[in-house]
Formats: sequence, structure tokens, C-alpha cells
Amino acid sequence: MTGRKVSKIVSATQCKITRLIGTVDIDGNGTEHPLDQVDPFMLLDAGTLSKHATPPFGPHPHRGHSVVTVLLQGQLRSWDSFTQKDTVIKGPASYWVDAGSGMFHDETTVIPDESDPSQHVQLFQLWVSVKEEDRAKPAALQYETDLPSLEMKNDEHNVVGKIRYYVGGECHSIKTMHPIVVAHVSQDAGTTVKIPIEPSFGGFVAHISGSAIYGDSSRSTSTPYDVAVLDDGTIDDASFLTVKAGSDDGASYLVCTGEKIGENWFKKLAANGAILASSEDQARRIATDVTQASKEGLKSGDFSPFGTPSS
Repeated sequence: MTGRKVSKIVSATQCKITRLIGTVDIDGNGTEHPLDQVDPFMLLDAGTLSKHATPPFGPHPHRGHSVVTVLLQGQLRSWDSFTQKDTVIKGPASYWVDAGSGMFHDETTVIPDESDPSQHVQLFQLWVSVKEEDRAKPAALQYETDLPSLEMKNDEHNVVGKIRYYVGGECHSIKTMHPIVVAHVSQDAGTTVKIPIEPSFGGFVAHISGSAIYGDSSRSTSTPYDVAVLDDGTIDDASFLTVKAGSDDGASYLVCTGEKIGENWFKKLAANGAILASSEDQARRIATDVTQASKEGLKSGDFSPFGTPSS
């Protein structure tokens, strides 16, 4: 068995952010990018932030999807409208928000010494599609810090690198609406490893540094943030992905796989955030309400967004 195949490799779009997966909204607003989704994943951004208290988005809405911040390094201060609390998380950490029927959220960097690169924030933000029934549920928050780095072994049981699970795998505390696995791998130079993958899952590998050959790809990938999209496999050959690290520099990469949702969604950008709904009309209606709500102030303690009275 050769393992899971790769259907294509797509380069990131560089603008104000580094976009690896994403699409414009129903009005064409947003960042044009050739890879619009990899079911169940609908967006992936990457970044290294070196300034304290950035980015300056302020409280912004999420609705109808899940958002996971994969914090590789540094600290973030997060605020949400349903708890009205600030939470500081320190990497390596996973910060998971089920936006459900709607919430406002804010994230900013915590960097006491901007001249120290070890304090700079390195992260990915991943949006995950959910079923329509899950969009009716209340928003929920989970996070896990100090995530362990585990030894990764090849078929000969030799240690060939490290793997850290941000969701799924050895990260047991975060409960997702449907099965998701997100892991960061640091693989030693000149080694080959088989990354286990559920055969029915969709997903991708985001290359970070070094060089590697993913699956049956005919070329080595060395460009940061190239995305290798996993092909649909069969039970016989799709239970793992073969990765061959470069002989000189090894490889660092993010593996994201999950149960496919297979349901259509419509996105409308609003108030520096995004509304996901099952129809265009619903997305527009909610976006109008949320835009107005964002103007009324969200940290007053007696205001709940999306038309829900405060408890």
C-alpha cells in the first residue's frame, strides 16, 4: 500500500494575511484565493505577530461554524460575548470556539517584550464547517494549554520526529461536533513516516518549513504555506499519508483531517467577522442585524448579540 494520495498542491495568497484556504463572500468581498475549501475546512490563515495588542479588529462576529486557533508560540488574550470574560492562553495551545447561533469574539497578542522573538505569536486560525442543526446551538468555548509534544516513530520503531496534537489524537479535552484531528509535526531530516488518517476523512497538509514529499506527489515541497490537498481514498490505501522529509533540513507541517460535512453554506462578511448560513437570504438578514449590534457596544455586560436577551 502506498497510502493516501495528494490531489493537488496550492500556494498561499499573500496580502494583509497569509491565506491558505478561503473564499470571498456572497458579494465578492474578502480575499480571492484558488483553494476555497477542503471539506470540512472552510478557511485557514497563518501568521507571525510581533507587536503587542494586535490585530486591531476589535470584537467581531462569528456565526454558523467552528473556529480553532492553533497557537504554536506566544500568548493571546481572548474575549467572547457569551461569557463577557477575558482569557489569556499561552502556546502551545488550542483555542476552540463553536460559534453556533452567533457570538462576538476578540483576540489580541500579549507580548511583554517585542524585541524578543521567542515571545512573538505564531499561529494558524482554522474555520471548520458544521451541520445546519449545529448552527442553532448556543455558542461554546473550549481551550487546552501546555499541549505535549510526543515522539513520532517510523515502521522500524525509530524516533523520527515530534508530533503535537491540537485537536483530536492525544488532545482529549476538546470535544468537537464531529471528528477532527489537527496536529503539528516536526520531522527529522532524511526520514520517512506514515501519518495515520481515517480513510473517510477529508483534509490537507500545510507545509511550514524545510522540505518534504507528501503522499505520491512528484515534487518536493519547500515553499512555506503550500497546501497539499488529500485525495479521496479507499479503505485499502487511505489509512495513512506517507511523508518523506528533506535530507538536509527535515520538515515542519500542519496536518488537518476531519469527517466531511457535505452541506452547502453561504458566507456574508459583517463587522470584521463572518456569518455562515444555509441560505443567502438568511446570511444577509443576520449580517444586517449583527452590523447594527456591533455599533451598540459589546462589552457593557448587559448586551447580548444576535437578538438574544441577556440572562
